[in-house]
Amino acid sequence: MVYRNVQLTQNILAPTDFSRSSRLALEAAAILASQNDARVTLVHVHTATRLPFQTVESIPQETETKIHSELRRWADELFASINEVKTALVISDNAADGIVNYAAKEDVDMIVMSTHGRTGLAKMLIGGVAEQVVRHAKCPVLTLRSKL
Repeated sequence: MVYRNVQLTQNILAPTDFSRSSRLALEAAAILASQNDARVTLVHVHTATRLPFQTVESIPQETETKIHSELRRWADELFASINEVKTALVISDNAADGIVNYAAKEDVDMIVMSTHGRTGLAKMLIGGVAEQVVRHAKCPVLTLRSKL
């Protein structure tokens, strides 16, 4: 069986928390995007605590400006060879929910993200964002664990 011109990935979501391990996952996303001529959205989920029955819709303008600036800097540096790159800031009370909901809204083909590789008590207490994304995303999720 021969497959020709099959593009499995056209729209990649690359979440970042601006950590070194997240940068390694973004480098992998850039390679995948380049190989598939895919577009990439670099997204940061800003988690904001809220009171019950209160929605989280905004953050201080200074914080938002800094996040957008850092996203643009990373996009320019890591995705310079990609034709279509956009950045997004999602405000949510839960990082995994923010990523999964944004991916569904944007009809993403694949999420490429890092995992910090927590185990044991730390994982049980904090929970793994990547694990929750894998469990709830409607698209494939490529997770990369760094040794950092």
